[in-house]
Amino acid sequence: MNIAIIGNGIAGLTCAWRLAGHHQVTLFEAGATPGGHTATVDVATPQGTWAIDTGFIVYNDRTYPRFMGLLSELGIGGQKTQMSFSVHNPASGLEYNGHSLTSLFAQRRNLLKPAFWGLLSEIVRFNRLAKLALTEALDPGATLESFLARHRFSPFFARHYILPMGAAIWSSSLQEMRRFPLPLFLRFFENHGLLDIRDRPQWYVVPGGSRNTSAPCSPGRRSPGPAAQRAGAAGGAPPGGSYPAAGVRGGAF
Repeated sequence: MNIAIIGNGIAGLTCAWRLAGHHQVTLFEAGATPGGHTATVDVATPQGTWAIDTGFIVYNDRTYPRFMGLLSELGIGGQKTQMSFSVHNPASGLEYNGHSLTSLFAQRRNLLKPAFWGLLSEIVRFNRLAKLALTEALDPGATLESFLARHRFSPFFARHYILPMGAAIWSSSLQEMRRFPLPLFLRFFENHGLLDIRDRPQWYVVPGGSRNTSAPCSPGRRSPGPAAQRAGAAGGAPPGGSYPAAGVRGGAF
């Protein structure tokens, strides 16, 4: 069969990888490079050139089993890495990192600050209440802010832990995180081990950058140029119709 796949992000590339052995596969992509939101940038330093991922960055052994299986098929081994959360607030002067006790108390004065110990206590309480909430029917209209208010979490906890962590994950502002859907927030945190102090998933990066996952699973036949030039392939022609494309002869898919 002649099969067209619109978009060559990781889903499109995986479909192409699975189908290309038995069918003629053509990928249509609007971007200049394959890989969807993978974006690896080479940065020159005195110590050499480093491949820095700015799109897809990490994966873990708990929530990415099929992706890890695909990498194994492609002969790509993961490289272990660490994921941690850091806060530096110039307004309050607070700074900490959750990776170890040393980094947690990077500011030694926090050992004597009741507010900081209160923050740690609230983190544990939030994790416990979040796990409990996930065992119940969640209101689809509930927000993170409503959950914090309902359980009387302090503004200090909100501003120095849960809001900036969410903002870092979803590239959002603190105000946007206040309105964030609670069910999605809690499920994401649970799935990624963020409600646990111990037994967190092992995180990995792709050696050389996530761009190295694109070329190995691209099919042998791939049409060049932006998908926008495919004569409205995504919205105009009916299923199984003809899609004439710039640089590619029209074909039935």
